[in-house]
Amino acid sequence: MQVALAAGPLRSALCLETRASARQTAPVTKLVILALPLIACVLGAAGPPDPTAGWTPEKIAYKVQWPYDVPQGDRYSLSDGVFHFWVFNSDKAFERGNTTKPRTELRFPDYTHGACQYEADLMVPRGTGGTCVMQIHTGNEQAPQFGATTFMLFVEPQNGGSLHYYSKQELVRNIYDRWFHLNVTHDVGTGLITVYVDNSEVFRKQDQRAGDYYMKTGVYAQTGETPKMEVFIKNLRLWSK
Repeated sequence: MQVALAAGPLRSALCLETRASARQTAPVTKLVILALPLIACVLGAAGPPDPTAGWTPEKIAYKVQWPYDVPQGDRYSLSDGVFHFWVFNSDKAFERGNTTKPRTELRFPDYTHGACQYEADLMVPRGTGGTCVMQIHTGNEQAPQFGATTFMLFVEPQNGGSLHYYSKQELVRNIYDRWFHLNVTHDVGTGLITVYVDNSEVFRKQDQRAGDYYMKTGVYAQTGETPKMEVFIKNLRLWSK
């Protein structure tokens, strides 16, 4: 626990006033305590709660998806714990015959019960837009019934680079060229999805109750994508509960 005191001198004055009265033989004493400026004491001046408190770390397993007609190293790298994902809007899909837009992503294992949490630090270079950097995908067998995804986090170029729930609600502004901390939790039992940026909650919603999901991260082109899309990711962790 940290204790922070307001800056500036703390002054107190004791004022003793004695007055005599013809009808009094003893002095009347008044004690006045003045404190200038007002004492400010802040207890426990810590940041927001850690979204991972009470969660269990999981071993990270993933499959890299990148445009099928180029070498993996032309769209993906991992050096000193920092992932770098990039893709061009002219690239092919991640596998031959697939009709989705270009992507370079990590695909994590499916989960069907309990709660799963994604945690990482991300940095999006200026000029990247119209791309998804994190998503919760419906299990492949359930996608035709429930839809392909239940949550996607888009980067759009306006307002200094901004994070959006799909292309709709804006969640955070001014994310270009700086590291920001991202946590996304998903409780399969309750269906609740919660998003935190720099440990502060910025969004929550209910899933579509599919029951089988997996998370992905990287860059995945969306409507209005820029010619080049890239993201750097470090301190990547998965948690369960």
